[in-house]
Amino acid sequence: MRKLALLTLFLVAACTDGGAARRAFLASLVGQPEAEIVRQLGVPTRTFATEGRTFLAYNEHRIDIIPGTPGFGAFGGFGGRGGYGYGARLGYFGGGFPPEVVEYGCETTFEIAGGRAVSFSLRGNSCG
Repeated sequence: MRKLALLTLFLVAACTDGGAARRAFLASLVGQPEAEIVRQLGVPTRTFATEGRTFLAYNEHRIDIIPGTPGFGAFGGFGGRGGYGYGARLGYFGGGFPPEVVEYGCETTFEIAGGRAVSFSLRGNSCG
């Protein structure tokens, strides 16, 4: 529960400053033992080992739905009695925008060599 609260606070801070807080936090983990990375960030989403190096990947993912806007026909159209004018007779005139689904993701990958983090990289559209 404490890790979740810390991660949520970290993500909120990262959103408000263009990712500077996120990068500073991740940079503070470079040089730390692999166990400390896991202690701070939790169990990685996936790992990969090659040529004596291990890569720990942490994925963050969210989907936002931007609501659509009504078109002219949705308001009953133009003129006529009781608001039932051209829009109601001819149907939807258009002019509105449909809802939009936006997918956000960021993968943080730490490179571990000799049991310590030597670097990190960020990839995705919500890394800041």
